[in-house]
Parts: sequence; C-alpha cells; structure tokens
Amino acid sequence: MTPDIHALTGAYVLNAVTETERADFERHLAECESCAEEVRELEATATRLGEAAAIHPPAAMKAQVMARIRDVRQFPPVGDELAVRRKRWSTRILGMAAAALLVVSVALGVALAQTRQDLDAGRQQVAAMSELLSASDARVVSGSTPAGLSGTVVVSRERGQVMLLADKVPAAPAGKTYQVWLIGGEKRSIGLLTPDEGGKARLLDASGIGDAIAIGVTVEPAGGSKQPTTEAVMAMTLPA
Repeated sequence: MTPDIHALTGAYVLNAVTETERADFERHLAECESCAEEVRELEATATRLGEAAAIHPPAAMKAQVMARIRDVRQFPPVGDELAVRRKRWSTRILGMAAAALLVVSVALGVALAQTRQDLDAGRQQVAAMSELLSASDARVVSGSTPAGLSGTVVVSRERGQVMLLADKVPAAPAGKTYQVWLIGGEKRSIGLLTPDEGGKARLLDASGIGDAIAIGVTVEPAGGSKQPTTEAVMAMTLPA
C-alpha cells in the first residue's frame, strides 16, 4: 500500500477507479479511519450535488405530453419471423417515435426550450463540481449555524477551486443579497449566493484560493459590495 492510496477518495466516490483500485482501496478503508471519514463526507456532498442540480420540468409539461400521446398510434410487438420484416417494422416504429417526439416538442414550445437550457446549465455545473471532487487534494468541511443554516465546502488548493453548498437558506430581505467571501489577509468576494425555493444554494469559484483560511456569507445590498458591510450569517474554516 503506497501513500497514493489516500488520494483515491474522490475518484472512489465518483466510481472513477478500476476494479483493481476499488478492491485495494476498499481493503484500505477497513484500516484507515481518516479515509473512511473523508469518503462518507464526499458521498454526502455528491448526494447534495445531485439534489442541487436537479431541475423540475414545468408543471404543465406532463399534462401536455399525456394529451398529445393519445393521438400517437401504437404498433403491436414485432415478431422474429423474417429479418427483412423486422427491419421494415423497426424503421416504421422509429419513424413514428420521431414524429411523436416532434409533436411533443412543438406542443411544449418555449417551456421545453427553457427546460433544455436549464438542464444543460445543470449538467455543466455538475461536471465542474464532479471534477473538483475528483481532485487528489479535495477536502470537505461542513457546518451549521444556530439559526438553522447549514453548508458544505469543498476545496482544492492545487486547482484553486472552492465550492459552497448551502441549505435552509431563507430568501434575502428585500433589496438585499447574499455575498460569499474568502477570508485571509483580506476579504475577497467570490460571488453572490441565490437560494432556490427550497432554500438550497450553490456557488463554484475557480479564481484561486490564495492564503484564504475561511469562507463567509454576509447579507449585502442588491448587486453586492466591494467589502463586507455586515457580520457573517455563516462562516467556516477552510481545510488546509
């Protein structure tokens, strides 16, 4: 067992290891509580990533699809008597499927287009987050506040990336927004945090971590501030 085995936590959680590496690492997990704890934290974070990137289709989509699908004729199962017959029926079925999809797409119109854009954006975010989790030096820290807010931070100092996943975040007051800061020799903003209807929010920054030792969230005027103007509503120490 080499020291490199400790660097497989992120890849193991993301199922990005070979069968041999998996077997070796699982034997290692039985003996290394540090890696076992990190795997548990990364698995929890990966689950939150999936929830954060989940996108619900428009409420009217199901009704529209079900209404349209009644107009699409279904064909009976195709037998295996002749290869030529199978090919002919397969072609017709594919044609009908394509036509049905086209009808549904037209019926959904702008709503479907918007959903597709949201899905693409979600996939891009998940890909970026997964890449961060697979970093050999990826570290995870979680925390909560007396007010009920909770958050998880993933850091890769080698890649200069930090990701914040927050939960149970109430909507910001009117005319206000949440702003995220890296705290070190000075406080540097890495962006605004906007919770969804369920109180979940996420922010991924790749502008570098520098000498930052903590991350904090403050309530600032809409559009953000150059420097924090209020006390942090959430703060966590970054892993070394």
